[in-house]
Amino acid sequence: MKLKFYILSFSIIFSSEYSERYYNAMDKGIQMFSLCETEEDFLKTSNYFYRISQVVKNDWLSSYYYAYSNTSLSMMQDDPDIKELYLDKAFEIIAPFDTLAFEYTDSLALSEIQTLKALIYVGKIFINPMVNGMKYGPLSEKSINKAISYCPTNPRPYYLNGQSKFYTPSAFGGGMDKAIPFLKKSLDNYEIFETKKYWPNWGKEKCQSLYNEAINNAEK
Repeated sequence: MKLKFYILSFSIIFSSEYSERYYNAMDKGIQMFSLCETEEDFLKTSNYFYRISQVVKNDWLSSYYYAYSNTSLSMMQDDPDIKELYLDKAFEIIAPFDTLAFEYTDSLALSEIQTLKALIYVGKIFINPMVNGMKYGPLSEKSINKAISYCPTNPRPYYLNGQSKFYTPSAFGGGMDKAIPFLKKSLDNYEIFETKKYWPNWGKEKCQSLYNEAINNAEK
């Protein structure tokens, strides 16, 4: 009932001067997202963007940040059932936007959505690598390739590709040496990539950290 009340409150707020109200709400949400560090932070941010997404049904961005927050929450859990619950929530809300027919998505938006789907699949793998790797590994790779095809300059799919190689044992086709070209490509793209206001802009610091570690390891 409490959540329904919040959604109703948002509906009333957005009922007049929609654009200004929406952008003010997104300003607050992005600020919350940028400061997320703890489980409580991501939970509050997730709930906030969920309320926006339920009012503005055609807004992929509020659904995106809700899904990303839930994916992050999944990574913070120890219980595999809770991990899966957060990931399922993330996938359920972002999946409808995965189509060129959707009125308000363009190629960059689709690239970001596919990248997030790849990240959700990675989360599924982490739950049980031996069991889920065979199923979700190819799905993650497929989403990454789609993300690159939609927008080759987007740095995030290359980062996820490099991250995957970084943590995959060499016996299974991974290794730090295999990760370096993808992480380097991602960093190069981060230098030239220009995002839009409110749009995804994460990953650069973590990509740089993985790249430095991989390079240092290769030099030993």
